[in-house]
Amino acid sequence: MACSIVPLSDRPDLLPVLAQWYFQEWGSHVPGLTLLDEQQRLEVFLQDDELPLLLIALDDGAPVAAAQLKFHERTERPERLHWLGGVYVHPAHRGRGLAEKVIRELLARGRALGVRDVYLQTEADDGGLYRRLGWAPLESLQHAAGMPVRIMVRSVAADRID
Repeated sequence: MACSIVPLSDRPDLLPVLAQWYFQEWGSHVPGLTLLDEQQRLEVFLQDDELPLLLIALDDGAPVAAAQLKFHERTERPERLHWLGGVYVHPAHRGRGLAEKVIRELLARGRALGVRDVYLQTEADDGGLYRRLGWAPLESLQHAAGMPVRIMVRSVAADRID
């Protein structure tokens, strides 16, 4: 597998593909949200030297995974500035460690931009992959769609830069 990781700004042609992934996985469950809305929402990630940042894993040039480092996923916690979100691996490529690879690269780039703590929300109450990657549970809340989510945090300030 010749996998590379690039920011969305390097491959803006993939924006419609990512919008379709995100809409199909999450957005289609939000009343009134359209695929076009999802695509427009992702346009804020068309940059590579500042946040918010969206990275894409490419396997021989084809998109296989993505993840985002963004601001304020949970507006009721404004002090929690940086959030990991939109972690998605195409179903045909799951189980190959791609999510971990994209997340690690995203955190390294975030740290280089001054990010200290990264929060996330997950439906996996035990934290799943995120606990293994160093996130610690903070609290449980209700997602806007009514499902319970676990809020987790990870400090990246002391991470080694390889």
